[in-house]
Amino acid sequence: MLFFGAFCAGCGSSTDTQETQTLPPPPPIVKQTPPKMEFETKTDTVAMEKSQRDSVGARQSRGVQVKYMVQIGAFKDPHYASDVQSIARERYHMPALNDYNTGLALYQIRIGFFETREDAYAFRKRMLQEHPGDYKDAWVVQLKR
Repeated sequence: MLFFGAFCAGCGSSTDTQETQTLPPPPPIVKQTPPKMEFETKTDTVAMEKSQRDSVGARQSRGVQVKYMVQIGAFKDPHYASDVQSIARERYHMPALNDYNTGLALYQIRIGFFETREDAYAFRKRMLQEHPGDYKDAWVVQLKR
């Protein structure tokens, strides 16, 4: 009880002893910008003969451009996919693409740009003859651009 009385006695306020306290200003707000993300990319190029350039121009004028490639694999590990891509590029001296498919979460390795499905199948057959263990699961894919 004594404690309660002492507590209530210190809680009283009067108008002549009341002081106003000012708080320090809040610190300034600093905006942080996220770091820039940069990606290194490499592009393969192919020199086309005049006859091929003429046929490509004719197809582009019609609208949709269709090409065929041979897909030699699809991998989860980006380093392994890059190794497969490099080996194929060195063996055949052709464009080899490493496309990441977000829906499948796989790196798809494809080689060559062929005008016809038959040309792509002929190249696949050559790959199987030269390196049967490496490309036994390769297949032809159609690209529309």
